[in-house]
Amino acid sequence: MADLNEIGRIPDGQNNDESKPDGIGLFFGNKERAFFSEAGREMTESILQESMMLYRMDLKRTQTHSLYGEAKSFQKSWKQELKIMGRINVETVEPEFAAEGGLVKKGFGQLTAHIYMEHLEELGIVKYEGNQMVVFDLNDGDFIGFKDQFYKVINNGHAQISNEFSWGGDRRFYITVSAVEVDEDIFKAR
Repeated sequence: MADLNEIGRIPDGQNNDESKPDGIGLFFGNKERAFFSEAGREMTESILQESMMLYRMDLKRTQTHSLYGEAKSFQKSWKQELKIMGRINVETVEPEFAAEGGLVKKGFGQLTAHIYMEHLEELGIVKYEGNQMVVFDLNDGDFIGFKDQFYKVINNGHAQISNEFSWGGDRRFYITVSAVEVDEDIFKAR
């Protein structure tokens, strides 16, 4: 069995390497990072002004069943909701199942939100440990409210470490959060 004290630990050599990003720093330094981040955030937050509400479950205060670890809706505790700015897109998924009684249910929407890491850091949802390691307080299973619909987060963007989401592979600058629409019997935000 694995030693619980070793789980999640990173070797010291890797910690030293990860804390000092190299590679693109010669041509793409802090000044360029600041410019592109500022320009992108201005477009997202000042011009487009698309926002959504994030509803995060408070796992410490939620009362769960002793055996199953599940909680009924009246046992769940929620953290203060947060308004998040980002580039938000909703697409309708075609119906693929039948409801009780044999009627086809309309397709649900799938929400995709591109959010700047700096914005999440300002809201206290994300923090950096060292220069690279990211700790999230946005989890799969949290809920998003957007234009009178509610969505359940199915991908919080934590695993997105490709060059698409980073500054030349050195540090992530945005994430893409995916969520799927839910009925009111799943989440009501009240």
